[in-house]
Amino acid sequence: MARKRRVKKSGPGGPPSGPASGPPSSKSGPPSRGPPSGSSRGPPKSSRGPPSGGSRGPPSGPSSGPPMSGGPPSMPAMGPPASTVPIDPEEEVFSADEDSVEEIERHDGEESDEIDDEEENLDSDDEDSEEDSADSIEMDDALAMVSSTTPSGPPAGPPSGPSGGPPSGPSGPPQALDMAAAFGAFGMSALNDDSSSTEEEESADEPEPETEPETEPEEEEPESSGPTVEHIQADPRDEVEIEVVEIGELSPLRKPLRNAAPPPAEPVLETPVLEAASEMGESKLVGHIVPHTHWDRAWYLPFQQFRYKLVEIVDDLLDLMEKNPESFPTFELDGQTVVIEDYLEVRPENRERLTSLVESGRLSIGPWYVLPDEYIVGGEGLVRNLIAGNRVASAYGGCSNVGYVPDPFGHVGQLPAILQGCGLDTFIFTRGAGPWVAEEAKGIFYWQAADSETEVLAIKQIPDYPNLMAWGFEDRQLDSKNSPNINIDTAMAKMERLLDMAKKTYNWRPEDMLFGQGSDHTAPQTTLPKLITAANDHFGKKIQFKHSSFSQFTSDIKSWIGRKKIHRYQGELHDGWDRNILSGVFSARLYLKRLNDKTMRTLTDRVEPLSAAARAYGGRDRQERLNLAWREVLRAHPHDDVCGCSVDAVHDDNEVMFKHATEISTMLVDDATNDLISAFNLHHVDRDAVPILLHNPLPIAWSGTLPVDMALPAYRCYLEAGTQLKVELSKPADGCIIQTMAALTEPQFGLHVHADRAINVELPRVQGAVLVHNLPPGIHVAHILPGHGPQNLPAKPVKTGGRQGRTDWMENGLVRVQFGRDGRFDVIDSGTKRTYTGLGRLESSEDAGDSYDWSAGGHPVEVGTGRGSKMEKRAKAVDRRICDLDDSDKRSTSVTLMMENEWLTTVLVQVHWSLPTSFDDATQKRTAEEDWVTVEHYVTLRTGSRLVEIETMINNTCEDHRLRVCLPTGLTPKKVWSGGVYDVLSRLTSIPHESDWEQPSVPTQHFSQFVSMQDRLGGLAAIVPGSNEYEVAKTDGKDGLDLRITMLRATGWLSRDGFASRRNRAGPCYPAPGAQCQGQSWMRWGILPYEGMWAQAGVHEAAEKFAANATLLPAHGKPQLNGFFDDPLSKGIRGRSAAPVRFVGEGPRPLLSACKPAEDGDGTVVRIHNPTKHEWTGRIETDLPLFECNECDMLEIIGKAVDITDQGWDVSIGSKKIVTFRFK
Repeated sequence: MARKRRVKKSGPGGPPSGPASGPPSSKSGPPSRGPPSGSSRGPPKSSRGPPSGGSRGPPSGPSSGPPMSGGPPSMPAMGPPASTVPIDPEEEVFSADEDSVEEIERHDGEESDEIDDEEENLDSDDEDSEEDSADSIEMDDALAMVSSTTPSGPPAGPPSGPSGGPPSGPSGPPQALDMAAAFGAFGMSALNDDSSSTEEEESADEPEPETEPETEPEEEEPESSGPTVEHIQADPRDEVEIEVVEIGELSPLRKPLRNAAPPPAEPVLETPVLEAASEMGESKLVGHIVPHTHWDRAWYLPFQQFRYKLVEIVDDLLDLMEKNPESFPTFELDGQTVVIEDYLEVRPENRERLTSLVESGRLSIGPWYVLPDEYIVGGEGLVRNLIAGNRVASAYGGCSNVGYVPDPFGHVGQLPAILQGCGLDTFIFTRGAGPWVAEEAKGIFYWQAADSETEVLAIKQIPDYPNLMAWGFEDRQLDSKNSPNINIDTAMAKMERLLDMAKKTYNWRPEDMLFGQGSDHTAPQTTLPKLITAANDHFGKKIQFKHSSFSQFTSDIKSWIGRKKIHRYQGELHDGWDRNILSGVFSARLYLKRLNDKTMRTLTDRVEPLSAAARAYGGRDRQERLNLAWREVLRAHPHDDVCGCSVDAVHDDNEVMFKHATEISTMLVDDATNDLISAFNLHHVDRDAVPILLHNPLPIAWSGTLPVDMALPAYRCYLEAGTQLKVELSKPADGCIIQTMAALTEPQFGLHVHADRAINVELPRVQGAVLVHNLPPGIHVAHILPGHGPQNLPAKPVKTGGRQGRTDWMENGLVRVQFGRDGRFDVIDSGTKRTYTGLGRLESSEDAGDSYDWSAGGHPVEVGTGRGSKMEKRAKAVDRRICDLDDSDKRSTSVTLMMENEWLTTVLVQVHWSLPTSFDDATQKRTAEEDWVTVEHYVTLRTGSRLVEIETMINNTCEDHRLRVCLPTGLTPKKVWSGGVYDVLSRLTSIPHESDWEQPSVPTQHFSQFVSMQDRLGGLAAIVPGSNEYEVAKTDGKDGLDLRITMLRATGWLSRDGFASRRNRAGPCYPAPGAQCQGQSWMRWGILPYEGMWAQAGVHEAAEKFAANATLLPAHGKPQLNGFFDDPLSKGIRGRSAAPVRFVGEGPRPLLSACKPAEDGDGTVVRIHNPTKHEWTGRIETDLPLFECNECDMLEIIGKAVDITDQGWDVSIGSKKIVTFRFK
């Protein structure tokens, strides 16, 4: 668990006494860092001088810290329709249509690689066939008729919430959460991120106006009528007598099911026996009422406290379903399986009961392991999640066949390909669609992946996943939902409002409608059968309601579609038209995102390729321990966890999960290395040579720095400490040059762990770094020997220069970096002859928001403001400070040469900046009190590389602000290119502000690995490994646009209300001092100028190389007590190198996303994706045993055989395609 300590703030003083004492050494092993516990700030700090000392150098990689996510989007409170139409019980409602398929509508930002290409006209056809129009009109008439009864309105809007900011000195969340106080006057509806309501619409008998194209949506603004309070508590069940619901045949599960075990003979006594509901009529309009719970494993309470509630809820659910197989036939356990593991850890005796319900199709689990955030965890995170979910679900009887993804904060454009790759062809969601989902799609559409071929049937929940929660308890939201005392009148009024909303707001078209009867952490509602009976009585034959499941609903929807004309859409779903999209989670607790990326990279780049090679060469199968490491990572991937929007305790636990995964990974690497040692030929003519393995996990050559710190045998003690050492490849490779900056140390006392014991031995060590240029793919035997490495360089040497002993510039023939005296630097591209000036500019602005959203100050929004009130203008920061423009007495900078040789040079740019200590909610301004924030950039330039590498240390002592680095490009393109999930996206550089949306889009956007702007000549890319946030903004005082990268965002609240970027709370109003991100954090990034377009320039490859986890591994045995090593240098039969996978071919290449042991232990799995617009034709080769190869899906189910020749196979990978192969 991270230690919450307040970093001691430096007092006033003179200029810095000196630079940091060491250069960046590697990418691994950063100093530990955690959030403060929120201790008091202390007396005001003077701004008379910056702190006097620098840091001791960058770590070898990004550091860690603590984190905080959002609840369900609440259903807008729905007023009565403006007019009603009498119901004719005999009138027919629907007629079927037989239409063809619509054309595709692309997302606004999806365009081709070429800069000046015209946008493709892929808008959907606005005109349906006559039959389809008739179908839509009859659907509208039916919905108008069932909306005839005028219900009583919902409660009035809430009073204003608390206005104060986070306390300055809490040590963390209180031991017991006062829910009423935390949620304020909103009641438990604060769990929902939307408290808006829909306005009264036009009367049902008026003709519907023609809808505008997606680019210019015009929609009436509904009035706010207050939130709907919908929290559920579990109380002992009361006896109720209710009638029976007739249900359709349950849809089969995707997995073959065993015969169900009989239920217990004697159920729990307090569980009620529910009566059958009345039979349904003959109407074609069917309401599928699906009981479910949305289970955030951790959020405003930590995991163990939510699990405590989970046990009682599942206990009661089992009793209820076993005793009422007909009246309560099905329940949805939120599309995930981790809840099953969590429950059975406490109740292992109930495994058979639970399995019986799953096998019979009554209890639906999976297909996910956890419900993740899709953007932050990346493509492999999503695939491994679905693999684990299927594995766990299959062990308990079967896996759901529905891609249910209710609550993440937007959906990535490649999710259709991932779902289809895991056998799922339907997608049910809440957030992210624009107004087109109502105007053109009418609630249902085919969602295409980026390859324009793969698609899933997407269904928008109207308006969200808890639309029918607390049904019958509208006037008593906090009552136990086990109570039989329901209000039928308010329940029917709520249903009428939902039906009215489906017609008027969403233009719902299908004959089947979905109602989610449940919400966050809710128990099953025992009055559901009685309510279904009442609804069927109330609405007559015009709509039939039935107890249903997601599987049954999607099956009926597919039957209804037939050959009808269905809208198609392509692109990400990240709009806030009707639900909050909460984009600020991309920058909340960035240390947690970086820790997630580092941990996942260790698994995918190091553990899995080494394990695959070791297993292929006869090593032990350790898949169960590899799964255990992934389980720890995946348990930190729920959207409320990895997004950083929970209470501090949750994110402390997340850090422990990543720590456990890293510990398991270390052991897996050690064991795989030992297996490979016995397989490879380690022999060397010099018996004193020390063997090592150099591992490049990429399918292409890699260049960079490998840290080395390892013990040497005692016979090396005759060498003096400080002796220069060199590294030689056993099997020379063309173009590969290795230079060593490492030396022998004095003998050091250390712990050495054998198979079943540990010993302490004093041994010399080799410490330093190995510089590698063009290391081929795979694992290579090398040796450490005394001496100097080769003197030849792979390219022009790195040179430095300056006046009067200063370091003013460095260059390598490809790029030149010139350092200013204000903390900024210029990069001159020798290829394009362009100069990018003023890079590295630091910007700090207030953050008046919370963990879900950054917000400007000075623009408080009235609490509870709904969609009826427009957010007319995008609020801009009222206190935005630029370091190089600030007063000289509030900043100091220095430039120091840290390391210089012909291979690489590192320069430290150190900035001390006096900033306001916090934001004052009362005045809506930043405080007059200031404190010093330190930023240190370690800027490195290598021979033969255009990439300017930077490791930045931030020592943050201030609160409530956002710190960004600005990169002026001098370019003015209309598009920006950003790495995404199995894709590279094009987005608009200017994001429109849709003032009438529930949450207007913000200018900050997500990116993975890189973001760039370009024109015909070339461009500039910011390369940042992992999940990050950027904004495109106009350059201060100059023409052109900036790329602004968020380095840190400090906020003190899980959620709150009353600020400019969101109308209402996204969760309970609760302090989260750890989200202030106090203390040191690290960011590893780079600046890459390039010629031409990004794909031809290989920007995506450069980003992957920069992020890759290449490794140097000791290849000798374990030392004995005498200091000698017991294993001789073996002459294994597998040669001196082996590449698990290698790409051979020209042109913009695809990327390798996985090289792993097959889940069932039979072979190796390779996954490749092509993020470019160009098809790639080439070969995939391997040095591992290759006898057969097959295409397979993402669950590794074998498909079509592939022809193999000469240790490889030919491939043609289309644009935006994701392909998976399995070979052995």
